[in-house]
Amino acid sequence: MGSGLPELGLWRRLRPVPAAEGELATVAPPGTGPLILLHGGGGAAGLVAGAVLARRKDARLATLGPRGADDLHDLVQMQLQVPTDLGAARHLIAQCNPAAMVLFDTDLPRALLLAADEAGLPVTLIQTQPIQPAQRSWWRSPTSRTALGRVSRLLVPDRVTWAEALRLGIAPARIEVIGPLVPTRSVLRCNPREQAALQAQLHNRQVWLAAALPLDEAQAVFEAHLAVLTYKHGALLIAAPADPAAEPELALIAEQAGLTVARRAMDQEPTTEIQVLLAEDGAELGLWYRLASVSFLGGTLPPATGAGRPRLAMRHPFEPAALGSAIIRGPCTDAYPAEWQQLDSARAARIVQDADGLAAAASDLTAPDQTARLALAAWEVATSGAAVASHVAGVILSDIEGTTA
Repeated sequence: MGSGLPELGLWRRLRPVPAAEGELATVAPPGTGPLILLHGGGGAAGLVAGAVLARRKDARLATLGPRGADDLHDLVQMQLQVPTDLGAARHLIAQCNPAAMVLFDTDLPRALLLAADEAGLPVTLIQTQPIQPAQRSWWRSPTSRTALGRVSRLLVPDRVTWAEALRLGIAPARIEVIGPLVPTRSVLRCNPREQAALQAQLHNRQVWLAAALPLDEAQAVFEAHLAVLTYKHGALLIAAPADPAAEPELALIAEQAGLTVARRAMDQEPTTEIQVLLAEDGAELGLWYRLASVSFLGGTLPPATGAGRPRLAMRHPFEPAALGSAIIRGPCTDAYPAEWQQLDSARAARIVQDADGLAAAASDLTAPDQTARLALAAWEVATSGAAVASHVAGVILSDIEGTTA
């Protein structure tokens, strides 16, 4: 008897409610290709949508609820309302005749799941990131267990999530570990002529970058560069300020530390005697990542005083990773926690806790073998999302008649 209570509670929430005239009107997107419904997912949904269309160009895509991610706008033909009761869900499926439905993470439209189960519509649920301790109560709730039981397959990022799904009673054949579905980033561009000219000018100098450098981290970065200079006398630090207005003050701090400075804003060149090149702003970061074998991402060190500070926008960690620059970061990673977790799991970033740790890391990474190992691991993480998305697209399309692998 106890096993039937979750089903009864779910039925009470999903039982059909009479709708106002015209409320259930639903029009399918135009076209003759198979229709795939997407729900949730943010940037991961855009990644999967692009991979589906790359494999099946006549596919039609519609979102259930807000599109969310900007990269979905050009891929999705229609935005449909999420049905709130079983009658509306049945109507949507009958009118649109979808070939498959794809759900992301734990925001499950239960009425639609029940209607899909009735109609024999294949449903793929993708857990894009490893589950966190706070999510386990959701996974283990009776209502979630019932909803998950109606999913055709569950794609999970790791063995921990796989084990959690097994505890819910989901058959192993319906679960697949795919790896994290992390959205890729567009590679930052640069002027190739400028890159070639600077590479020729810098010859084989050791170059490292402090990207989006706030003023309260400047002293730590410049002291780290002094440590680097004891190993590589001709090393060059490129410092790109988090706030362009702070560039003159950064120049002053560097000079007070005893470093020779060239300022990009004043068209000064990084000649052999220059130890720090101050970039004007973040607009040329694509150029600096390409020139620097190592990048420290500013804003990740804790404030030296222990007090709070205004948080300027941090740079996305996949920016340097995608361009082959090894990464150093501090402990403050609240801006991109999932991406940093992926890099840390792959040992693809050097983690430091304070100014002394930054100096040691920057000095250690003058060794080309260490730099190359970190850079390769970071590049693999930053670009793995595309490979995972392609595999996911193949899994989704395997349910659709007429699709070849």
